[in-house]
Order: sequence, then structure tokens, then C-alpha cells
Amino acid sequence: MNDSIHHYKFGLDFSPVQNVPEDPKERHAFFSAFKTLLNDEKEKIRTWHRGGAGGREVIQTHTCLIDEVIRHLIDALASNPLYSKSNILEEFALVAVGGYGRGEMNPLSDIDLLFLRPEKVKKTTDQFIQDLISIFWGIGLEIGHSCRSIKECVQLAKQDLTIKTSMIETRFLTGQKEIYESFNRSFDKDVLKKNINKFLDSKLNEKYARYGTDDELVCAQEPNIKDGPGGLRDYHTALWATAVRFDCLSIREIGPNDMISSGEVDMLYESVNFILRVRNELHYLVGNKSDILSLDIQKNLAMNLGYTEANEAAGVENFMQEYFLHATNIYKFSHTVFELCRQSNRSIKEVLSTFTKKSLGEGFIANASKLSMEGDPGERFQKDRTLFLKLFDLCRKNNLQPDFRLKRQLRRHKHLLDHEFIKENAVKEFLFSLLENPHSEKSLRLLHESEILGQILPEFGRAHCMVSYDFYHRYTADEHSLRMVRFLEELINSTGHGLEELIRIYQDLPEKPLLKFAVLLMSIGKDHGSQTDCNQGEILSTITDRFKLTPSEAETLHFLITNQIEMIETALHQDIHEPTIIKNFAKRVENEERLKLLYLMSYADLRAVAPGTWTSWKSVLLSELYHRALQYLERPASLKEKPQATSDAVYQALQSEFPVAEIEHHLDQLHEDYLRSSRSDEIALHLRLIRSLGGKKFILNHQYNEAGNFHHLTLCCLAKLEAFKKLVGTLTAKNLNILGARIYLKKDGIVILSIQVGAAKEDPQNLQIWKAVKQNLGEVFEGKTSLRTLLAGRTRYVTQKSAALAITPKIQVDNSMQTPFTFVRIEARDHIGMLFKIATVFAEFGIQVHRAKVSTKGDRGVDVFHVSLNDKKIVFPKLIRRIKEKLVQILLTEKLEDIA
Repeated sequence: MNDSIHHYKFGLDFSPVQNVPEDPKERHAFFSAFKTLLNDEKEKIRTWHRGGAGGREVIQTHTCLIDEVIRHLIDALASNPLYSKSNILEEFALVAVGGYGRGEMNPLSDIDLLFLRPEKVKKTTDQFIQDLISIFWGIGLEIGHSCRSIKECVQLAKQDLTIKTSMIETRFLTGQKEIYESFNRSFDKDVLKKNINKFLDSKLNEKYARYGTDDELVCAQEPNIKDGPGGLRDYHTALWATAVRFDCLSIREIGPNDMISSGEVDMLYESVNFILRVRNELHYLVGNKSDILSLDIQKNLAMNLGYTEANEAAGVENFMQEYFLHATNIYKFSHTVFELCRQSNRSIKEVLSTFTKKSLGEGFIANASKLSMEGDPGERFQKDRTLFLKLFDLCRKNNLQPDFRLKRQLRRHKHLLDHEFIKENAVKEFLFSLLENPHSEKSLRLLHESEILGQILPEFGRAHCMVSYDFYHRYTADEHSLRMVRFLEELINSTGHGLEELIRIYQDLPEKPLLKFAVLLMSIGKDHGSQTDCNQGEILSTITDRFKLTPSEAETLHFLITNQIEMIETALHQDIHEPTIIKNFAKRVENEERLKLLYLMSYADLRAVAPGTWTSWKSVLLSELYHRALQYLERPASLKEKPQATSDAVYQALQSEFPVAEIEHHLDQLHEDYLRSSRSDEIALHLRLIRSLGGKKFILNHQYNEAGNFHHLTLCCLAKLEAFKKLVGTLTAKNLNILGARIYLKKDGIVILSIQVGAAKEDPQNLQIWKAVKQNLGEVFEGKTSLRTLLAGRTRYVTQKSAALAITPKIQVDNSMQTPFTFVRIEARDHIGMLFKIATVFAEFGIQVHRAKVSTKGDRGVDVFHVSLNDKKIVFPKLIRRIKEKLVQILLTEKLEDIA
């Protein structure tokens, strides 16, 4: 409770506004003038903020502005003839409560007022308060108010936790101060000092409830800067706990205590000041009291706060990393203060529990699920630094957690684990022994939360709160690595459908600790300005020396770090049916052991990016690449033998259905890559469909692949260039997710189009949708309807956020690959219809698509194609430029029906 009065920094001159007119109907001009005055002053504060003023300075200045405005209006209204003879200000006390009472008025925060009045309020006083509230609203102040007696306040505070909390931090504004002081005494005696443990327990439960799901993650992709972990509410909760336990409203006032030092309080206040500055800018930028740092505003917010690196993404990433570091400080220190308040006055039950304590040696004590230490842990750590490592071994072996005091001591003395100590064998033995454990993720998290993991493995420490601003990676680099470890370890006991191959590989893997060690180091060289192979090599060399890795371990670690995304990029964005692609990938991998490690790392990487990033389709692609590369490593000649082996299998499968000459004719009609990229059962299906085509416009076959959870469509027709556009357009009109396509052209003009479509979660085998697709496709082929009509009638599911993202399309055209096709890679804002737009441009230029792979990276669609023009590569620079310009233009067109 605080009744101190501060003065507004810029000084207020109320002379431009006249006295409050007596008649409410004549107040329009007064309201208008006062709004102008108020807006001008708020603009001064905004300019000061944008000039670099601290967060706390700005909120206090804004609070003082509101204070002076409210006092002026009350005095002005009290001098009005209606009230001037009533001594109206002696009838009540006006009190600021909640955030306003705390003096934390962000630009658009609520203004919460409490009118403390006698049990029986005079009619004139009631009229005055109502009149005053209407004036507040008239000049644009969003006031939340209550009018209560002291008795009512005390009674409500006893019943309602929210009301009690709001009254912990109050400030006297104006009126009868004796009423406010009487309220203070009653609240302190009858509310604040009653049921303290119950209040703290309730606040603890409330804290975890407002965190919601997401594992209490401070580094959420779109953090809530008020209510999320590490948000301002954590700090407020610590203040409230301090108030009820120690009867003070400042953590500095707790007094001598070994739980939090003055330096730690300084760090806490610095972090709070940073978050307050962020919240000020967020209010100014959004124009409302928003508390969510959503992805679509992070860039502008970072720029306004001065993060103006040449690379916009780097600016956002630096800002968000700094935000998360400060939020982590608030989370940890607020928790320490809160726990100190909870345990400062232990109950008899808790005292009796000390008899159940168990000594674990060397000063360590186990009590229930907590580990503590006798004496001064700092002194013990200084005398024997190996106690740091023994502490975590004890936690792992006994399923314990360091208590909050011991965690604080770990953070305070982590500097003792210096470079010389880390080079000792004990650290490597400790870390690799921990990684050998099948449930090491739990221990790694504990090490990380205690700030010890980043100390003994500085390269991981530099990844702390590191952000990738790409709408794809949901988690920071350190959290991403820990999640990867979790998903790898879950393979030990998993029976997950579709993971059988990965489960078997991981369970038989001898290098599990080394793989998890590599996962912890994935962010090496990714900090801004150091993304070079040279830099990675130097860092890896340092790690190899520090941890005394064997030459084999060092080579494997270097391979995994430098090739961590190679398998994902190859599987998702390249044509793995091309022999050159498989050959180059396999040569990079070199042997089966590395291939297995990279396969597991790729799986864990995709799982850890964000929920839903790992899909059955991606599982199919990675598995296919794994087997093709493995086959090449075992028998390099298998690539050359593949076409002949497929051909022999086709003849074998169809010997009773087709004459040999018909099969031979079919194979001779197609490009040589047909036998390389198709399975024998697919070719057999093609022959059967072509025989059934006859004089029909088209024939469409549908199959559901349960293992990959996708639908496989095979279309045979004579439409050539238009076939791909028509099928893609029809599927797009149904909002279906196209995953990939292969197109084969026969010399006789028949087109075979093989396309994969993602299955719906709610009903993956819905046959009705495919009947509708076939019907619509038939109407398009027969000219009964147009793609424009189908697309205009589709159901739209574009969210406001995704529609607002502005991403300039990027087009890469490459003729360097040893194939007869031109490679085209297109990145643009991911949206339904992106593939159809591209197909439309290709058809317009007479470009034939042979392969298509469709994928997403957060906000971006990444589509890759192998194409030709008149059966040749596209090589003319002017034509390539025209194609690029047309693709950019059409990808930025919103309505699909406008381009059909």
C-alpha cells in the first residue's frame, strides 16, 4: 500500500481547458478540449519512449499523467456550484487499485479506481461519483471502478482471491485520507495477515493454470508477456507473496536473506524494465492492451525498439532472444522469491517431515522428492567442484529435484566450472554417462534449468533462447535440441504405428550417446555472422579436444553437425528417383552407420520443429531415401540395374494379361527415366488403365495408402499440357492438399499423371470426396464447367493472419543437374491454390511438368519441379526471366478464379 505522490515529468497546463460546465449537455466542447490536451501529453510520452526511455520510466510517467488528470477533474468538479457547498471530498477516498495502484500504467492499461465511502453514502456524494465517472468516459479514460465501504472491501477480499489481490497494492489519490488509512489498517489486520499459506497455495495453482499447456515453456513462439511463463504476472505474484509474508511491496525490503542477493534483485528489475518497455511498444503498435507477441508483429516491434540490423530476420531473432533471456530471469527469480515466501513459515507437518530426511553422503540430504545440502553449498562447491556433477548423479539415480535454495546456489556458483575443469575427464564421463541413460532428457532439462549444462557445454549455452524467425521453428534452439533428445529416447519403448523401422534402428544403435551429444550441438555456427563451415570446423575441433573424443567419434560428430539437414532437404525437395541424386547423397553419407544416424536425426528434427511437422508422408519420403541410399551403399551397381529389374518384374506380373509386344510397345513409348522412377506394380496399373481408356476423355484411379496416410491418384488422358492443370485445379477447388506428382508422356500423346494427396484427419478414407472429384474432373474435360467456376465456388479457409503475411516469391531455375529436365524451385506464402497457380503459368508457356514435390516450411510453400519445353531444357535467359516475372505476378494474385 502506497500513498506517495509523484509529479508528472513534462508538467501539465490545464489552462487550455475551461471549468467543467454545470449542465452535462453543455460539456461537449470541454470533452473535446480535454481529449486534445490528454492526447498531446500521451504523444509526448510516446515520443520519449521511442527515443529510448526505460520501460519503468514510461509507465510511471504515464501513471503520473493519469493521476494529475484525475485529481484536476475531481477538484474542478468539486468546485462546481452543484457540489462546492457540500465538502464533497471529505465524504470519500479515491484509491488506485490493481496495476494502476502499483503505478504500472502501460499506455493502454486499465485504470482501476476504488471509491471508499461511509456505510451510508449521501445522495450528493453518490451523484458526484456518477457525474465524475461520466466525465472520465467523456474525455476518453477507460475507467473500471467500484464504490464500497471499508467493511464491504474486507468482506469481499475474504471471499474473492482476485479482489484480495487487487487490494494488496493500492495508492491514495485524493479525498479523505483518514478513510484510506482506516482501510489500510482493517485490510492488513483482517485480510492480509490471515490465511497466508492458503493464499500462497492458491496463487501457485493460479500461476500454473494461466500458463496453460506447452510444458510451462518460457520460450513460446508467440509469448504472452503478461500471463505466460516469465511474464509480468510472475513478477507480480512474487510481489504479492512478499507483501503477505513480509509486509512490504518491494523485494529489496525483504531484508537480509541468503535466498536472493542485491545483485539478483538488480537483474530481476532490469528484466522487468525490459519487459515493461516491450509492453509499452506493443500497446503503441497494436493500439490496444494486447499482451501477445504474435509472429506477424514481432518484426515491426523489434524495429521500433531499435533492433535494426541489415538483415530484418536477424533483428527479430536478436530481439526475441533478448526477450526470452529476460523472461527466463523473471521466471527463475520470481519463483525463488515466491518459494522463499511459501517456506519462510513452515507448518508443523513440514517440520515433522524433517525426521524422514535421508543422508546421501557428502552433505547431500534427500527429503521426499527434493535434494538439499547441509551447511553452505557455495563453500562446499568451492572446495570440491566435482560435487556439481555428483549432485546431478544423485538426482538421476534417486529421482530427485534440487530444492529451490540449492538451484539458486548452482546458478550463483556455476562460474566455478571453468575451462580447466571442463577439460578434465570427469566432465566427459559424467556427460556421456548421463547420455547413455535411456531417459537422459529429464536430467538434461534439470541441468539446463540450473544453468549448468550451458556451463559445461558452452556451445549449447550459446543456443539458449536462440530464435529462428521463419514461422516454421516453434521453439528456441536449446528447447529444439532437448525435444529432439526426447523424441529419440521415446523410440526405446515406442510401439508407434509407422515408426517400426526407426524404432528398430535406434534400439540397435551403439552410438546413442554420441547421437544425442550431436543433437545438443546442432546450433553450432548458426549465431548471426558466423554461419560458415570454417567457423563450424573450428568449434568442433575445440569440442573434440576438450572432450578428448576419439578420431572416430570426432569424424562422426563433424559429419552429423555439418550434414544435419541434408537428408531432410534431399527427401523433401529433390527427386530421389534420379540416380545422380541418390549417388551424390550416398557418397556424402559414406557408410551405413552414418546413414542410420542421419535418418534418426532427421526424424527427431522434424518431430521437434513443431507439433504436426512430422507426417506420414514425410515418413514415407525419408524411408524411401534411406532404403535407396542403403541399397546403393551395399551395391552401387543397383542403380544401373534398377530399370532392367523393374522391366523384368513388369513382364512377370503381366504375362497372363498382356502380349509381350504390347508391354514392349508401352515401355518403348516412354522416356528412359520411366523405369527408374516407377515401381513394377505402378507400371502394371498404367497398362491396365490405358487399355481401359479407349475413346474416353480420361480415366482416373484412386487408391488409399494407409501406411503413408495419403491418397494416390493416377490419371490417364490425352490432354498433355492441360492434364496437370486440370487435375490440380479440380483438387484445389476441394481444398485438398497435394503432396507430389510425377507425369509421364507417351509418344502417342497419352499422359500418365501420378499424384499424391494428403488424407483428411477426420475421415481419411472418405470415398464421397473422390466421387465428387471424378465428377467435377469429367465436367471440366467435357467442357460442361470451367475451372474458374469450380474455384469460385470453393470453401475458403484462409485465416486473417496467414492472409496478412507478405512474402515475395522466390524462383530458382537450375540447368546444372545431370538430367534432361530443368529444375525449378519456388518459394512463396503458403496458401491453398499455390500449386494451381504455378501449373497455370507452366501451361501458358507450354512447359511440361515431369516431377513435382510440394512441401511447407511454416509460412512458406516450397514447391520443386522438373520441367521441359518441347522435350528440352529451358535455357534462354529472356524466356526464363519472363517465366519468373509471370510466376511472381500470379502468386501474388489473391483470387484463384481470376487466373483460371
